[in-house]
Formats: sequence, C-alpha cells, structure tokens
Amino acid sequence: MFSSTYFGIVLSFVVFELAKKLTSKIHNGVLKSIFNPLLISIIVISAILHLLGVSYEEYNKGGSIISFFVGPATVALMVSLYDNINTLKKNYAAILVGILIGSFVSMIVTIILAKVLKVDELMMITLLPESVTTPIAVGLAEEYGGIAPLAAIAVIIRGIIGIIIAPIIIRVFKINDPVAQGIGLGTAAHALGTAEAREMGDIQGAMSGLSIAVAGIMTVILMPLMVLILNAI
Repeated sequence: MFSSTYFGIVLSFVVFELAKKLTSKIHNGVLKSIFNPLLISIIVISAILHLLGVSYEEYNKGGSIISFFVGPATVALMVSLYDNINTLKKNYAAILVGILIGSFVSMIVTIILAKVLKVDELMMITLLPESVTTPIAVGLAEEYGGIAPLAAIAVIIRGIIGIIIAPIIIRVFKINDPVAQGIGLGTAAHALGTAEAREMGDIQGAMSGLSIAVAGIMTVILMPLMVLILNAI
C-alpha cells in the first residue's frame, strides 16, 4: 500500500487540508504565521513516514506528481500579472530596484553569516542561491561546484522561514501596500512565498510571481560577483 503512487498524493492532501482547518481556528496573527499549514504538514508527514517506516523514495512516487504542478502553477500566476498590468507599469522602477536589492542583500548576508560561523567555501557556494526557486538554485550550485541536494534543502528551509516571518514583519512594520507585500514575499520566499501572497490577494500574488522570475535572473547575474567577493575575503 505504501509503495503505491496514490499514498503520497492522498497523505499530502489530507494532512495539508487538516492543517489548514487547524490554522483557520487560530485568530492570533503571530501564532497563525508561526503555525503555518505548510510547516505543520511537513512535520506531520515526516512523523507519519517515520512511524510507518516508509522511505522518502516510496512517498515521493506520489509526492513528485504534486511537485510537478508547482511549475505550471507559478506560470499561471502570469494571468494575475496581466490582470494587474497597470499596477506593474506604475511601479516598475520600484519593483525592479526592490527585487535587485533583495537578491543582493540576501547573498551578501549569506556570505557574512557563513564567514562568521566559519562555514567552508563549498557550503557557502551551495547556500548562495537559496533565495530563488529550486531548479535555479540547484543549477547554480552545480555550475559553481556546490552540493546540489543541499542547495535544494536550503531553498525549502528558506521558503518555510520566509512564510513564517514575512506576515509578522508586514504587521509589525505596517506594510499595507499590496505591491510591496507581494514583492517582499516573492523575493524572500520564492514559490512558497507566492502561495502565501495568493492568500493575501490577486495583486500580491501577481507581484510575487513576477518576483520569482526577476529574482532568478538577477541571482544568475549576481552569482559570479558573489563568488569573486567570496574568494577575496
């Protein structure tokens, strides 16, 4: 039964829907951000797999089918972007500058923290592209001699932390502009942030989807510069 393709699909959907119902009963904004449905789902599914002795490979027979739809779902966000094209035209300069600064700061902070924590160069290169989607991060890690599987894990962890912290930051600093909310979530937490942005509204979702694409391009451009900085310090 556990080796069936349907096991991973059914388990993922059931646990996630139950997690959504659980979090819908939490009314405190900060607690709701911390107890995110995705984070709860990851913990619960991991615990179930461990208790049942099911390997990740067996679970992923169905899980990979769900993962496949992340790409098309991200592309489909362009529909929302088209619907909000006037908002994009009015704010294109701020959007591009915001994404560029976000991508640059993310990579610089990664280098600084890695140096402070005395992380070796191989791990630094692996962690540098953590703020973009998995395919781009894995590709960059491989190209510059990093560890691709660890890069994928770093992206997932970054996304989870992003969707937990971002709503708190938005509330604390009273960031009410939907464009700023979307750009922040997309740049900081890629596809997971975009899913969160979609829950907030169409404009947020559209801007977050745009951020994924633009941040990916900027990270590819910035990566050689960051490697040079890394080697120089």
